[in-house]
Amino acid sequence: MDYSGPPEMIILGIDGLEYSLVENWRLKNITQEAYRKLDLSDYKVVVTPPIWGSMLTGEIDKEIIEIWVKHAEILGGGVNVKQKWWAKLGRPLPPTLNFWIWDHFFEPLIGGDPFEKTANYVIEKNVPNLFQFFEKPWTNGIPGYGKNACNPVQKRLTEQAITGERKPYRKYILNYYKKDKAQLVDVLNKQEHDIIFWYTQLLDVIGHMDMGKPVKLMMKHYLEINKLIGEVKARCPSSVVYVISDHGMERMDLKSGSWGEHSDHAFFSSNTGETIDKPFQLYDLVLKHKNIEKNKMNSGKK
Repeated sequence: MDYSGPPEMIILGIDGLEYSLVENWRLKNITQEAYRKLDLSDYKVVVTPPIWGSMLTGEIDKEIIEIWVKHAEILGGGVNVKQKWWAKLGRPLPPTLNFWIWDHFFEPLIGGDPFEKTANYVIEKNVPNLFQFFEKPWTNGIPGYGKNACNPVQKRLTEQAITGERKPYRKYILNYYKKDKAQLVDVLNKQEHDIIFWYTQLLDVIGHMDMGKPVKLMMKHYLEINKLIGEVKARCPSSVVYVISDHGMERMDLKSGSWGEHSDHAFFSSNTGETIDKPFQLYDLVLKHKNIEKNKMNSGKK
């Protein structure tokens, strides 16, 4: 029988949502009844696909993490990973030359584009995931579950942004967000799904470009997300609502102007008063909501 009615659970995945900005600006729709800064120390690399994938599965996939460890050894970005000394030699080079070297030498060295390789690993590896506990789940795509967080178009736009031309990437991500938002509104109106896991990259992409401009970032983008969450909760007052990020954003250094990088913490809030400590514990929280014991669960779909 097809599901009909308001969703039991709505998970709003906000990539790059920074805890300190939400707290300092007292964004009540985002913080909900309870909120917490999440610990990322279990992840060797603070990068999008394996963190989101762990939320869906309850486990940090070691094989996927190692793909990103190799990436971090060249480009940096690991929590417990040191960049290779020879990879640091490229720092004085012009960005366009660095990009060319990465595309033609380093990326083939690690076996290809890690974003592309890990964009759908939960499905490709047939890993049990939280959607299996629901009759009719819906998502617009999550990194690790059918979403490439840095597709070829975004990759080139990122390169343009780093070299100073940021308008094309702003236009791209704002248009993408509008489409994602329209999808969310449409699926909420239909009331055909028992769980909705919606994802947006808006704050991550804009945060990379504008983290040094917190007022602009807040007025144009954080307030938009805060408003959207308020609208979702008003539309579905009986639904469990979780807001979660994979990491936050912080300003890189004074020489980098407004550019931002991933912070060492993430964000979680709920309208139920529940909290978690680490992103992968979202899976256990869903099991708790469904009254399922992890060690007795059925690994197959309903």
